[in-house]
Amino acid sequence: MATERKDLTAALAQSIKAIDDDYKDEMRELRALFAEAKNEAEKDEPDGVKLKALLADANEMVRTFTILDPAWQAVQRVARMFGML
Repeated sequence: MATERKDLTAALAQSIKAIDDDYKDEMRELRALFAEAKNEAEKDEPDGVKLKALLADANEMVRTFTILDPAWQAVQRVARMFGML
């Protein structure tokens, strides 16, 4: 179980870094969920219910982002074409 938590903690840290490197503002809420889940997973006795809830919320947020991101990118491209960005 401890190995699984270390793997989870490492994956969450990597996700936080990727958000910091690539997204900044638009992923602020997801980053906060990952950070809170990472902090919970690092505890000697993490609250499994809280951790599962945080990860479920993050999962839904990622799903939403993957659906909406292509549309947002298209809007930004069109706005750049017209000099709006």
